[in-house]
Formats: sequence, structure tokens, C-alpha cells
Amino acid sequence: MHDDDPAWGPLPARPAALRWLLLLPLTLVFLPLWWVVWVLLAICFLCVAPVAQLIVWMVPRAENGAVRMLDATLGRVPFIPLWCVTPVGLVREGDTAYYRARVDRRVAKKTRLVETSGHRSEYHRDLELGAHYFRGAGAGHVLRVASEQGWGLHPVLRSHPRRRLRLRHDGRPRPRLGN
Repeated sequence: MHDDDPAWGPLPARPAALRWLLLLPLTLVFLPLWWVVWVLLAICFLCVAPVAQLIVWMVPRAENGAVRMLDATLGRVPFIPLWCVTPVGLVREGDTAYYRARVDRRVAKKTRLVETSGHRSEYHRDLELGAHYFRGAGAGHVLRVASEQGWGLHPVLRSHPRRRLRLRHDGRPRPRLGN
């Protein structure tokens, strides 16, 4: 589906000097400040949420607009920014097999959660993966593995193959083979 599009492939490996000399110090210094700003923004949105909920309750068709508005504001500020380098990212940069196994485990775990939760927990049907999670495997691999297990791109929230993938499960259990 997206195999021929280079935007859906793995992100290029960053040079070691860039990771160790620039990105690691930036992460250690600015990431805690980034998280404080992110939490303050989230608190501000929680203060505005009752008013938005009242509007959505009075105007039923406004729900998609409210979700898109939150996505357009708080969704643009990632919790872990692209310039951040985690310790795993320092060591595993360019290791495609590690990132593929990581994506496979995460999708399988979330699929089991969806299938065992039934209809009582709709929020389990959403899966969001940041680029730091699938960096070496590529967004195309994530979509290929996830689509085999009943996941597809989220119908309302946008995905960007270089930044973040937002997936939604169709809610149907997969047929059990064997047993």
C-alpha cells in the first residue's frame, strides 16, 4: 500500500556525533522543561474541557470538531519530541530488527487488550505511536503489521508517517487458528 512511498520507510540513521554531542545534552537539559510546558498546556485544556463538553452536549454534531480542535492544538505538541534521544535510541540507532520486533510486540499486546476488553472499553481501540517508537522500522512496517491484526489509520485523527501514527482497531476479534 505505502511500500513505494519513501515517507513511509525507515527514518535515516542520525550520525553518532550528532546523537552524542548535540541531541543527548539537549535531551537532558530541555526535555524536563518541555514536559513541564506540556503538563501546563494539558491542565489549561482540562479547564476548558467542561465548556467544550457543554457545547458538544448541546450540539451533537460538534463532537468531531472538538476532537479535531484538541488534535490541532495539544496534538501538535508531542510528549516526546523528535529531537529527543532516549538511551535506547542512542544504542539502537539504525537497528531495523530491534525496531521491527518492538513494533510487533506493541501491536500484538494492544490487539490482545482490544480483543479481551470487549465492548465495555472503547478507548482501548486507539493506538498512537510516535516516530521514536518505529524510527528504524518505518511507518509502512507499522501499518502492514497492524492491518494484519485489524488496525487501520484513525478515521478522525490525522497520522504523519515521519512523526506519528494514529491507528484504530475495527473492534472485531480475529479468528483463532488451531486449538
